[in-house]
Amino acid sequence: MKLGEERIPPDEAEVFEALIATNLKTVWMEGTTAKRGQHGKHHGLAKGTFQVSSDLPEGFAVGVFQPGREYRCQLRFSNGGKLDDTDEDVRGMAIKLFDVEGKKLLAGRGPSTEQDFLLVDHPTYFTATMAEYLAFNRHFTPIQDMRGNGMLPLKVIRALWGLAMLSIFHRKTLKAARMFAGRQVHSILSLTFHSTTPYLFGEGRAVKYKAVGHGPKGGTLDCDNGLGRSLRDTLRQAPVTFDFGVIVQTDAIRHPIEDPTVDWEANGANFISLAKLTLEQQENSSEKDALAEKLRFNPWMALPEHRPLGFINRARGEIYRAMSNLRGRKTR
Repeated sequence: MKLGEERIPPDEAEVFEALIATNLKTVWMEGTTAKRGQHGKHHGLAKGTFQVSSDLPEGFAVGVFQPGREYRCQLRFSNGGKLDDTDEDVRGMAIKLFDVEGKKLLAGRGPSTEQDFLLVDHPTYFTATMAEYLAFNRHFTPIQDMRGNGMLPLKVIRALWGLAMLSIFHRKTLKAARMFAGRQVHSILSLTFHSTTPYLFGEGRAVKYKAVGHGPKGGTLDCDNGLGRSLRDTLRQAPVTFDFGVIVQTDAIRHPIEDPTVDWEANGANFISLAKLTLEQQENSSEKDALAEKLRFNPWMALPEHRPLGFINRARGEIYRAMSNLRGRKTR
């Protein structure tokens, strides 16, 4: 097995069709807005700059990472599934760079000058195979369906059935999912975020992305929207920075492409900082909240040098496009 090598099963396209059908059911309405099935609640949208180091290590001037290059960017912070910020959950950071020249990988889109990075505050994903991913999506969808649309008796029954199936047949996956989304946090800007999945980095090299936050750790949250309020209060007073870089694959077995449950760093891979992400001092606004709902993030909105790798990313390419189209049709 080579570094950066993918292994694509012959029935993957059929599995993707089932995943799309399942994930479309997770889109839910909040007023006139069709919300994302995952990471539906955002804490805020923050603008900033993405400054690539002027002194990159040899061989790391790849794609968007050109010495000294600076990009405008927007960041959307979110909860993975919960509406109450005091609950245990996974937290997301979606980064959109602007002014990135070059043809992007996302099919069906015209010329774009955007590059997206999607990260969460956990180093690994919770399903190791496509079969586990499909099973979890099928059984977890009824649980998600209870959100935002009331708790009708039939929905409660379906949710309990889904939880029972996960508990009986997919205990290991359910345990990993609880670890993935099992933390309470007090400030979104002090977290370390990970891509969990790998990406190409030029010729013959694979990496995972990582962003280390240097914001204040914050105090105890006292309301269900505490993370958003903390985010706004912090950025109203001062800028906040993140170190952004890559975890580099050096062993195809210890740092697998197709199993996102493996922590590469724990298995000896090194983190290399390549850029500084600075969120400028700023005020929140209703326009920014609206933009946070309007913006679409997709790991395939990327230069070919940064092509997403692994089954999770291949599935996301199809699922995110279908869900984005559905949300656009349903939002009024």
